[in-house]
Amino acid sequence: MYICPVCNGFYEYDKYCSICGAKMQILDRVENYYDDYSPYLSYRLTDLNDGDPPNICTHYCICPYCGNKEVINIRNIEG
Repeated sequence: MYICPVCNGFYEYDKYCSICGAKMQILDRVENYYDDYSPYLSYRLTDLNDGDPPNICTHYCICPYCGNKEVINIRNIEG
């Protein structure tokens, strides 16, 4: 079974804003923003709909200074 190290708190990922260079805040999985019930669905189910390669967890990032929004892909680890 593969799990996201960011979702599970194994490590922090540092992403810097491409506009102002500030450290961005890593938000939840993109799939959790689909609708009101998405955060409660199984990862296996939502991973079928995201279109990403297997074992990739996609997260939103936002810059607290300029408001820039970006998406990052985190490689899942065996756990």
